[in-house]
Amino acid sequence: MKAILFDLDRTLHDRDASVQNFLKYQSDWLLRDHPSLDVEAFKERFFVHEKGGYVWKDIVYEKLVEEFSLEVTGEQLLADYVDHFAQHSQEMKGASELLTFLKNQGFKLGMITNGKGAFQDATIDSLKIRDFFDVILISEYEGIKKPDPFLFEKATQVLGLTPKECVYVGDHYENDIVAAKRVGLKTIWLTNKEIAPCFSEAERIIRSLEEWLKELIRAVP
Repeated sequence: MKAILFDLDRTLHDRDASVQNFLKYQSDWLLRDHPSLDVEAFKERFFVHEKGGYVWKDIVYEKLVEEFSLEVTGEQLLADYVDHFAQHSQEMKGASELLTFLKNQGFKLGMITNGKGAFQDATIDSLKIRDFFDVILISEYEGIKKPDPFLFEKATQVLGLTPKECVYVGDHYENDIVAAKRVGLKTIWLTNKEIAPCFSEAERIIRSLEEWLKELIRAVP
């Protein structure tokens, strides 16, 4: 293997922790004008409406404004999200250490992520991981999103490698593992789900980046 490619959200970026951090910040200022706001209910409904991040927040906030009778607009809440979410971003444990190790071992590194361009760019910069990568593809900029094979094919072409020389690491089974396999990449599935390896198309299943890094370090002569 000559290159390792990664997904971003829930792979290198601990999106769930970041959303929790952001919602604490947002609910704190909402409480100033809405002292009776049930913060925990607000957070819970946010997660329900956004469906794991696959629903953009304009729709989410429109529903929250109506449900909680807020005296702000959905547009104001969305602008707050776009402007300040990145400041609350957290990386997955061990992400920077893993990327540093792989880079020092001579691997080329890539990232393929779905999402809005400027928003994902801000998250990447907040995590301070951009300089690790030889190629970063974000779906909005590319005009197409995973699981379309074009993104995987383009990433390998930019790196000057064949798919068989690359490994893809991601958390979403269909968008990451199955899609990358169709193009010919080896795959590593990052998941906490208890799934027997025989029921997965991935070559490896890992529970955390920290776990994988320890294995890689032990394997170095």
